[in-house]
Amino acid sequence: MSKFSDSSNRYSIERFLDDPDFRDWTLRPDSSREDFWRDWISKNPDALPSIKEARRILSEINTPAYRLGDSDIKRIWEGIQHDIKPKGLSVVKNSISRQIRWGWIAACFLMVAGLNAYFFLAENSDLTVVRTGFGETLSLTLPDSSTVMLNANSVLSYHKDWSAESMREVWVEGEAFFDVHHLDTHQPFKVYPASGIEVEVLGTQFNVYQRKNQTKVLLSEGNVTMSFNDSPQKSKILMTPGDLVEYDQNKIQKTRVNPVAYVSWTKKILQLESTSLGDMVRMAEENYGVKIQVGSQVDLHQSASGSMPLSDAASFMRLTSRVFNVQVEYRDSIYYIE
Repeated sequence: MSKFSDSSNRYSIERFLDDPDFRDWTLRPDSSREDFWRDWISKNPDALPSIKEARRILSEINTPAYRLGDSDIKRIWEGIQHDIKPKGLSVVKNSISRQIRWGWIAACFLMVAGLNAYFFLAENSDLTVVRTGFGETLSLTLPDSSTVMLNANSVLSYHKDWSAESMREVWVEGEAFFDVHHLDTHQPFKVYPASGIEVEVLGTQFNVYQRKNQTKVLLSEGNVTMSFNDSPQKSKILMTPGDLVEYDQNKIQKTRVNPVAYVSWTKKILQLESTSLGDMVRMAEENYGVKIQVGSQVDLHQSASGSMPLSDAASFMRLTSRVFNVQVEYRDSIYYIE
């Protein structure tokens, strides 16, 4: 029986990949495993993002199948376990180093399983996963005709058919702006930016930011509620237009802001309102995937207001240099701010 029969386990990609029953369910499905995992997911919906990524890892490497003996399989798996240093993840992280590491793990699994698992998952998965690269934004329409603008270096996941679901559910990692349609059926719309956090709406416009351990929700129109089921307070907050709710390491803060500054990126414009140089560095690293080194004499707390167009990484850094009156040089694939 899977070690995840105990729902108190924390959910991470590594733990699912480490679970033999999970691997068997993904690669060699049968009715009993299918029944167990469907029931488990219904009781632990917060684990769905990690489950999706673990199944993707086991299915997406398109290489020829090999037949290995039991001793070979055991040796390969022991080698993988030796090289992994597990880290608890509630939301999938994207970086070049992680992709390389997980790609190697996936290749080893596929040597054992062959291509049958790939075709099974491709035909039977009811989940859609949309990803954007560094410097890329994407507009898409959800099954209920609601629209989403996905910012750079972000992931959006949702069920393909919402008519068969009791609620409309979306999982996001990175940043996304939602324009949600109200339905005559009053079917709830929920966004899960992190484990234990949910944003529920009926019809509204709002921005969700989730990176590392920080979650921010900005409401532009309508009304939403944010629930924090995993926080010590286990609180629920009702938001009105102009509210910004920030959640960082069990600290919840609600403030009033100008929504335009937080959603201007959807128009390819960055609206600065006392924005610090440190925030600009963070945005460059998150949205463009660049490496930045800041000199010891540079004041990252200095701020500026105004607006600037958004295009590529080089333009972003050049405009940052002008706005904050700092020197920016690009050498050996690194931006140096002096």
